[in-house]
Amino acid sequence: MPRPYTGAPPPWLQVRYASTAKPSQPPEPRAFKPIPPSERVSKTPQNEAIEVTKPPKQSLIRRLFSTRPEQPGSNAEPRDITRGLEASQRVVRDGILDARYRPAARRVTAIICALPIAIYLSYELFERRFMGKEQKVRPVHAAREEEGGAT
Repeated sequence: MPRPYTGAPPPWLQVRYASTAKPSQPPEPRAFKPIPPSERVSKTPQNEAIEVTKPPKQSLIRRLFSTRPEQPGSNAEPRDITRGLEASQRVVRDGILDARYRPAARRVTAIICALPIAIYLSYELFERRFMGKEQKVRPVHAAREEEGGAT
């Protein structure tokens, strides 16, 4: 059994003050004096009649696959093809996607990353629940059992 250390404590454990003078006593705390109601500041808004209504929070599926209602006249006139061609060439040349496409690209990337994991995990859980597959049991090494029993 090792002997306890009896030397001076290391410098990071020694208590030191920022100045060389000894610290003085802290000032006495002031007595509590309640504020009169006329001087109190209200934390509630004065105009309670104005209520800000937030739209209800959408579910994850609704946010990922948001569908906007189609406007009847939006597809009537042809789009400028050269504008799309320039945008695609800019992506290839500079490697920067137009800011309008970033939310859609983020959704597609999230779906591409999450879908294989979701499919695999759901199949594994299906096999455990309905097909009788047993969960893996990690083997315990004999050396670890001996160490655990000796303590």
